[in-house]
Amino acid sequence: MRAGPTKGDHQVSDEEYRLVPLAALRLDPENPRLSREQDWSSRPEREVLLEFYRRYNLIELAYSIADKGFTPRHAEALLAISSTDGPDRYIVVEGNRRLATLLLLTKADYRRHVRAKGPWDELAKLAASKDLDPVPVVLYDSREALSDYLGFRHITGPTPWRPEAKARFIARLLGTGETIAEVARRIGSNHRTVRRLVEAHAVYSQALENGVSMDQVEAAFGLFYNALDQSGIRKFLGLGKQSEIQDLPEAPIPTDGLDSLRQLINLLYGDEDGSLEKVIKESRDLKMLGEVLADDRGQRNLLMDRDLDRAWRIIGGGRKELLTLLESAYSRLAEANGQAKEYRHDEDIQKEVQRVCALTEEMRTRFGLDQD
Repeated sequence: MRAGPTKGDHQVSDEEYRLVPLAALRLDPENPRLSREQDWSSRPEREVLLEFYRRYNLIELAYSIADKGFTPRHAEALLAISSTDGPDRYIVVEGNRRLATLLLLTKADYRRHVRAKGPWDELAKLAASKDLDPVPVVLYDSREALSDYLGFRHITGPTPWRPEAKARFIARLLGTGETIAEVARRIGSNHRTVRRLVEAHAVYSQALENGVSMDQVEAAFGLFYNALDQSGIRKFLGLGKQSEIQDLPEAPIPTDGLDSLRQLINLLYGDEDGSLEKVIKESRDLKMLGEVLADDRGQRNLLMDRDLDRAWRIIGGGRKELLTLLESAYSRLAEANGQAKEYRHDEDIQKEVQRVCALTEEMRTRFGLDQD
């Protein structure tokens, strides 16, 4: 029986649908969702399972599987490749959260190992009445044969990975020798998105190699990824032109920029021990942070007292926005004045004109302007 994920009318690869014993399936140590702090390929599977349990909320899946079972429909099939552990052993490349949940529901020793709390034992009893073994699986010839499907599904498709997992997946494709253009076509994305993700991955990897703590970045990678898109922050780190990235970058930050990277992480996330708060309140503050870091005076003040609003005001932040507002207000008032003649005796119109006059008088005083 042949079946498998498709991308439009294009069949991704030759696949084979089977029912496979649960004991023959392994979690994927190369899954982009796993923390990169460990070499998971050298860790026991129970440790990989523990990582999935810690990092992802599996209980909702457990409720669903315990209630409805894991019916052998193609839509729910796990996607796997052959394992080097031995014949008839498989690594699940797509569906690791579902496999982890199945393992916890069917193996009491696994639940004890991860110290599963809450209703896990009760759900396991309920799941025992369901047919959870064997498991519907679609087998692929190789990990590469799955790349198109995974890229489409988890980067531009219906179930997106977190930015860090997206970046790691794209870096893996580029590491095989593919170009930015080829990867963009493969995953159905644009060149700019691919460049942004692979650059963020390269900066992250460079930081780890140089002993920069990245635990906080991994937990909230999206903020870091968006920060690297701000021109002022790029200047602060010494990053080159993003548009010139054609393959997997190596050490994109100059050696003398690594201290700046440490400072940026500290500004974005605060100290790991909580002694210093982060300086931004929300992602919209990234533009302001970039403008401050690009200005020598603003940068000095920010690094000294960690007050982003004050540093922004010091460099004249908001001036352009204020000018734009005033120009817009003048245009709207000029338009209103042109229509005023026919309503000059209308009491409601007169009331609004009085409010405008009072406000302009207040602004005249605030800006120290003479009556003339």
